[in-house]
Parts: sequence; structure tokens; C-alpha cells
Amino acid sequence: MMNYRFIIISCLTLLTIGYSELIMAEQPTPNITNNSIETTKDTELLNTLAKLEKDSWEAIKKRDTEFFRTYMAPEFKAILVDGSTANQADFVRNLDDFQLSHYTMGKVSLLRISNDVVMILYKINYEGIQQGKKINESNIESTSVYVQRKEKWLEIFYQETQAPKL
Repeated sequence: MMNYRFIIISCLTLLTIGYSELIMAEQPTPNITNNSIETTKDTELLNTLAKLEKDSWEAIKKRDTEFFRTYMAPEFKAILVDGSTANQADFVRNLDDFQLSHYTMGKVSLLRISNDVVMILYKINYEGIQQGKKINESNIESTSVYVQRKEKWLEIFYQETQAPKL
């Protein structure tokens, strides 16, 4: 028999530690809340970072290396869908071997970690040519962590994970 008390306590714990911020950022701002100002700020931030993320995919498509020098934090790290890792210099250098032809982004959600650190999550599909080989990645769970420095949001971490096939 299932222990319902455990489930209720677990849900309350997740809400207490901040998981509710992820839920609130995905939902429309409710009419009456005690934190409607924060919810509106998170919605605005979600829109800002979703645009930045889309701009980064457009920059990949254009092979705009200068974009990434100002978009990424100097200590940037990435884990890509094939398991390879990259820092900022590696990522920029790899644009020479990768030609993005098409991408589609799914719904973007926000998880606020602190006032100056947030994570956005979304699904991505993309096609292109990497080192002469055609690639077609679909149903990828994508995560970007941004830090705010001098009133500018910089990507500090990016990860792609192949979603399980159902």
C-alpha cells in the first residue's frame, strides 16, 4: 500500500525549497497572489532569456563567433548530446566544424536559483552537418544556466540530454 503521508510531505518539501518557482514561471501570472511582483519579474526574465537562447542558436547558424565571446561567461562549460564537453574557446572553435541548418525550440521554463543565477529548460531539435557528417538530433532536453554580472545575463553552463524514447 502506498504511503500517502510520505508523498504529501515530499511535495511540501519541494515547494518549500523553491521548486514552486519553476512552476510559477511556466504559468500565467495569477490575479491575486502575495508574490505577484516576483512572478511578473520571473515572466519578464523568462522572456528575456528565451530570446537570448534563441539568439544563440541563430548565432550558431550564422557562425557568429563574436556573439559567443560576449554571450558566455569566461568560465563557461558545456556538455553536449554526444557526451563531449567544451569551454568557451572550444565551443567557438567548434563552430568551424559545425553548420546548423535548422532548429526548433520547445516551450521554455525558468528555475530561479538565486537573484543572480537562473536556469532555463526547453526541448530542442536540430539538423546540420558536423565534420562532414549529417546530424539530426531530436527530442533533446536542453538546460542553460545564466549568471547576472554588471546587469548583464551571461550563459555559464549548457547541457544537452537525449530524452528517453518511450
